[in-house]
Amino acid sequence: MHSLVSFVYLFPLLLILSTTNIINAISNDVFPELVFAQSLEPSKLASQGNINNDDYNDVKIAILTFDDGVKGQIDYAKPILDKYGFPATFSVICNNVSQSGYMNWNETRQLQDDGYDIASHTMNHDNLEEMSFEQAKYEISESKKCLLNNGIKDVKIFTYPKNGGSEDPKIIDEVSNHYEIARTGTEPLTFLDCSYSSANSNNNDQLTSLQNKVSCTFEREQDKYTIEGWSHDAERKDFGYKDEELLKRFIDVVNSQSEYNENGVIKAIPVIIYHDINQTSGYYETSVDLFEKEMKYLKENGFKIMRLLDLI
Repeated sequence: MHSLVSFVYLFPLLLILSTTNIINAISNDVFPELVFAQSLEPSKLASQGNINNDDYNDVKIAILTFDDGVKGQIDYAKPILDKYGFPATFSVICNNVSQSGYMNWNETRQLQDDGYDIASHTMNHDNLEEMSFEQAKYEISESKKCLLNNGIKDVKIFTYPKNGGSEDPKIIDEVSNHYEIARTGTEPLTFLDCSYSSANSNNNDQLTSLQNKVSCTFEREQDKYTIEGWSHDAERKDFGYKDEELLKRFIDVVNSQSEYNENGVIKAIPVIIYHDINQTSGYYETSVDLFEKEMKYLKENGFKIMRLLDLI
């Protein structure tokens, strides 16, 4: 009697389980692709060509800039940038070109010919806030003429020496008379209003521009002339970081944009500022080993590397 009662209560459950197994068996035989797709994570689905991975993973962007035109940038940084196909902007101090420790004009033009952007970093690298306005106008305008006279084409970018003048409306206005965009420092992120589209993203050419994929708007015209950069070397100077500590800090900085960017809407981008690249790290110097590790991290983690000019 007890066994009969147990069977009566268990029979509906047994019937449900049997029906489920039958359905699963039929699904596996008749719709194997459907069952396989359901078992995949979104990233694997994307690799099967079923969906766009951007639907699940918001794009991460970084911009690379190099200040002062020092020799290590072409000797050590450029080969690594070439290896990973990353664009970058090199800011040149006109009166320092061909001086000891700095690139010469042939090397500067070589960077341009290989697809890199050359920016003005004034004539003498003096703080624009610590001189008369007439002197500041000379530093801003004459440095562009100097670059053009030495074979640099389309000088559209200005970077403020020592960040001086980037909060002075008169200086910003003067910069806007000669350039299309300007970068200062030093904050981990520059905040702006952009959107990203993955359309036409199959072009894998070296130094490919994201200009057709990123669209930015600026609430005020002057905002184009106060793009914030993060000084990699200033952090070492201020906090005494060793290479392994600075690598961790770099990873934290480039990933901090995730808090603000989602669904193709880009509100924050890290603009990295390097100075000298050398065999070993030192005062305002990044070792080749550390630089390689940082670029490798960006590549292996799917970062899109923009030019500064892609913002406009």
